[in-house]
Amino acid sequence: MLICPKCNHQVPDDAKYCEFCGVRFLPVEEGSETAESQATTVLTSDMKTGFYANDNQYQQDFSKEFQPQATPYANQNFQYQSNQNMNQRPMYSQAPVSQLKTDRSFIKTLLLSMITFGIYALITYGSITDDVNLVCSKYDGKKSMNYFLLIFIVTPLTFGIASLVWFNNICQRIGNELKRRQIAYEFGSKDFWLWGILGSIIIVGPFVFAHKFFTAVNMMNEDYNIKG
Repeated sequence: MLICPKCNHQVPDDAKYCEFCGVRFLPVEEGSETAESQATTVLTSDMKTGFYANDNQYQQDFSKEFQPQATPYANQNFQYQSNQNMNQRPMYSQAPVSQLKTDRSFIKTLLLSMITFGIYALITYGSITDDVNLVCSKYDGKKSMNYFLLIFIVTPLTFGIASLVWFNNICQRIGNELKRRQIAYEFGSKDFWLWGILGSIIIVGPFVFAHKFFTAVNMMNEDYNIKG
């Protein structure tokens, strides 16, 4: 029996290669001492056949030939995971084009309106109209009427009906946007009719509506400033 010089397993005397590690044996030259001393390992690969002077050279080439190489898909897996995480996030059309006000207060608006004879309230509601159109129009495709045009022209011509319709619509738009952005705050046109109109019977109703209105706008603007 021959002993394989690589794996030290016994193989038949007439074996041409080791059935355990796969190395091939050269024929024993005449005058040699033993078959083991003359055996030279050759890599049994379809792509490579050659002689090796020592074990270190064989180990290096054998490792290159048979050890698994680094997969070229590692970066692709990372990219896929990154894209998968991005798909789980809420998608928005673009970054904020401007930073909207998030500190509007009903008390502040009321006091300054009393000092300025209502001018501050007109400016505040006018700017809120612009904010709602900026944030919501690209999603709901609607546009609320300019507040100054509403107060000075349309409302007198419609005997106040236009103002009711305007508040109903803009409150509903704000409420829908809060839901679309998954903001945990209940607001909508029902708040206008419940507190702003029917609440007038208990006097404090319109004040409650105004507070909810400003709070909803501030929360919508704050989310827009972060996500767009």
